[in-house]
Amino acid sequence: MEDFYFSVNLDGERTLCLAPLTDRRISMADQEIADPSGHFLYEKHGSGETAKIEIIARVTSPEAVWRLRDMFNMA
Repeated sequence: MEDFYFSVNLDGERTLCLAPLTDRRISMADQEIADPSGHFLYEKHGSGETAKIEIIARVTSPEAVWRLRDMFNMA
């Protein structure tokens, strides 16, 4: 699956993202990631070195990536 990166600002401190997880993003999560492959729907809180992410869902097909992108009006 190609790497697509989509996001939408929720407010000044939160961004909803749909993207693969990089090692940096995994280190920002307080969750255990058994399989980092594919795309993830996650919320990023804050910015820079203090940012945290909360993983909402793992997305396993390109079709699902496009559907979620459209549902959340992501660019």
